Amino acid sequence: MRKFLYSGAVLAAVLAGANAEESMPIVANAMEMLARASSTSEVLTLNLTNLLILLVLKALIFGFGLFSVGGAGRSLEGPVVTEADLTGGMCFMMFASGAQEKLSCIQRTACEDPYLANDYLTAAKMVYKAHKLLGMDFEDKYATVMLSIEEAVEHGKSGELCSEKYLW
Repeated sequence: MRKFLYSGAVLAAVLAGANAEESMPIVANAMEMLARASSTSEVLTLNLTNLLILLVLKALIFGFGLFSVGGAGRSLEGPVVTEADLTGGMCFMMFASGAQEKLSCIQRTACEDPYLANDYLTAAKMVYKAHKLLGMDFEDKYATVMLSIEEAVEHGKSGELCSEKYLW
């Protein structure tokens, strides 16, 4: 890359002539870039000793992280996003965009995984209380969703079939 820059700068200087720096700022910029590229900066120097030190540190950090937690990491937790998360999230987005018939889909998802839905319900109640505390308006459709999910969670915890009561 340096050879290419150097030869380009030399060619530009030869073609432009001696007074070209005033009339052609590209030559001045090319010469300045060449001067900066050929300097010996300590920041850009990477010798084999530094490379070896970096590799050893990387191996130590990797080894410590691998063996200090038993080598399991997050692999034992299961999937980060479950099928209920995806289904419920898509149904909720469609409901929020105006598809009122998707409320039963939200309820069925909450009924089929009531403990996960209960976590989301707790978060929704916290948002509702924050809105009321700050004096902000909380839309009725979201309050309806909260009550519907609460009903579906209770139905799911009772052990009854969710498919008989709620539709997709």
